[in-house]
Amino acid sequence: MDLETINFLLSQNGEDLLAIAKSMTGSFLTNVTTLRKHYPAPIANAALELIELRKRAAKKFSRAGEMFFTREALEQSSGEGVSHYRADRFVQDSHILDLACGIGGDTIGLASKCYVTAVDVDPVRLAMAERNLAVYGLSNRVKFVCADVTTVPLHADAAFIDPSRRVNGRRTIKLSEISPSVDFIHRLTDAVPDCAVKLSPAMDDSELGALGGEIEFLSESGECKEALVWFGRFSTVPKRATVLPVKASLIQPGEHDISVRPPGEYMYEPDPCVIRAHMVEELASRIGAWNLDAQIAYISSDTLTETPFAQAYKIIEAMPFKPKAVKQRLRALGIGHVIVKKRGVPFEPREIEKQLSASTGVEAILVLTRIAGKPWALICDIAKS
Repeated sequence: MDLETINFLLSQNGEDLLAIAKSMTGSFLTNVTTLRKHYPAPIANAALELIELRKRAAKKFSRAGEMFFTREALEQSSGEGVSHYRADRFVQDSHILDLACGIGGDTIGLASKCYVTAVDVDPVRLAMAERNLAVYGLSNRVKFVCADVTTVPLHADAAFIDPSRRVNGRRTIKLSEISPSVDFIHRLTDAVPDCAVKLSPAMDDSELGALGGEIEFLSESGECKEALVWFGRFSTVPKRATVLPVKASLIQPGEHDISVRPPGEYMYEPDPCVIRAHMVEELASRIGAWNLDAQIAYISSDTLTETPFAQAYKIIEAMPFKPKAVKQRLRALGIGHVIVKKRGVPFEPREIEKQLSASTGVEAILVLTRIAGKPWALICDIAKS
């Protein structure tokens, strides 16, 4: 989408076109052919794509139906829950630099609490950000600047930056390939000590640690969304794992000696952010659990402990994984369909589900894992307190 197209779509005529596009029920090809009779092809295409992106964005933004996106920008943007959680650390009504703001997903959270200077080099994304902040009624709290972030004065109470992690259209998890560069990140944190940097959770531990701040892995709805590196007064612990929307954090206080034992009454599957932060043993220590295997992120206990950091399962039966024997046991227990979860074993869950499920019977969870070097099956149900 170019600047001419976005400016048209932001106009009243553009709003009228978007209303027409939203009401259309045919295929994309049929709809775009119809619209091209009255509008230039780039505008017709962009309108239909925006309507589709708004539908997808509803999972991230409560006001997605009025917002503007590009496909790549929507993929990269943080949703409301994440952006508001991050904003909680910033001081009320302080002045914040939001560098590489994109379409304003992070700006929405920051501006709900602070006064923000939002900077991006892409005029199209900046125009979208301006509209998106207006949708949330936050325009009066944001100044938009179209510029290379490395050229703006670094004067603010605090800063947030979301560096680009794409090279030639592909995603990168290398710190050396982010833009702006690591050198600029260091210059930023020198000038504005209270700073947060958003990075990929897939980035190597050594690279994240080399930046020198607090590392926080954020998870929402069972997905580890991002790694944040906090600097200055924001940095209070070496590392934490945070689960949203409950805003619960595990903090790494030290080493734990967690034993390896056979399955007990319950099995826990730690949240992805706990696994990514290497805090499974910290979680096990908190809930009185042990490891099923020294190298696998499943833990077990004989008591049920409610925790936001893991999904608990009641173990109905545990046995070595031999498909024929497991299938017979499932039938004996009246289980007809299994949902397979696995860790540490080379099986394809969908294939195992087809192999072991029947047309009748109740549903159960079948956890395939490794115990003492051999594949095991844990027949489970969701644990209920």
